Amino acid sequence: MATISQIRKIHTLKNILAIDDDLYIEMLMSFGVRSSKELTYTEAAIFLEILEDKAEERNLWKKQAKKYSNLNRAGKMATQSQLRMIEGLWREICYYDTDTFARKSLRKFLKSKFKVDDIMFLTKTKASKVIQAILGMKKNLAKIASEQVPKPARR
Repeated sequence: MATISQIRKIHTLKNILAIDDDLYIEMLMSFGVRSSKELTYTEAAIFLEILEDKAEERNLWKKQAKKYSNLNRAGKMATQSQLRMIEGLWREICYYDTDTFARKSLRKFLKSKFKVDDIMFLTKTKASKVIQAILGMKKNLAKIASEQVPKPARR
């Protein structure tokens, strides 16, 4: 689920760009939703990037640097995009919608499964394994959710 801060930022950019409701809904429909609240964390991040690019083109918005862009990730350390992907995927499977809980639960997951204290200390190899583990968890959650949907009765 998109975070409250993402939803607020989406609506701020919508107003800055003076996007009317019809166009806004059409943009959301490209993600298969009718409301920004229905976007996943990753979809909201992509939608925000699109809106920020449009606002920046018109000199209405100064785009913020991407998370982890200030880190020197040379050598064996995980790349900036791997770190952002791990956080995005984790937010999609995290069952509480708060940044604090997501950070704490991710750290606990990394410590228990990969013996790493923080996301910043991941190597490229471990980051790939973390991504695969989270994708596996996401797949299992989707499978469980689909099994819990009651099937229509036959006539």
